[in-house]
Amino acid sequence: MPIADLRNHAYEPTEWEDRVVDQVSGEVLVEGTPVNEVNLNNIESALLLAHLDIGSLAGCMAALVRSLLSELDKYKRQRFIQGQATITGSGGEYFVDSEPFVTVSLPTDALAQLNAPNYDVLITPISASDWGAIGELIVYDKAQNGFKVKMTGSAESVTFIWTIINPSIR
Repeated sequence: MPIADLRNHAYEPTEWEDRVVDQVSGEVLVEGTPVNEVNLNNIESALLLAHLDIGSLAGCMAALVRSLLSELDKYKRQRFIQGQATITGSGGEYFVDSEPFVTVSLPTDALAQLNAPNYDVLITPISASDWGAIGELIVYDKAQNGFKVKMTGSAESVTFIWTIINPSIR
């Protein structure tokens, strides 16, 4: 049977019977199912049909898995993002007119934070011109594509790692 015809083909199993011969008289008691072209082609078409169905199912499952992995990656990139930034301060002056800040933009491969400003930002200083003069690092103006961090101290510069943790993304 050609492959194109298999899609509309419903497999009907063959009821196989053994050939039974009387041992004494040699008379055939049950003819048995013949092993012939029709019966063998029925088996072949069933195997091919099952093979095509399994292949189609495997293709669908692979597409579904790729889709789910893509969604999981998207959520991961929204729930947890890290980067590094530096605030350059007032040069060690104690009295300043404004607090130095830096605007942090999310990386281009990061997805927008859909529930802005309701996400958390963890700030971890990794270097400073004067560790004792950092003051506080305060996150503010949180938006979908970034946020600002200001320094309340008088250090000339502070470099920090920022981490967005957004547990409410589902």
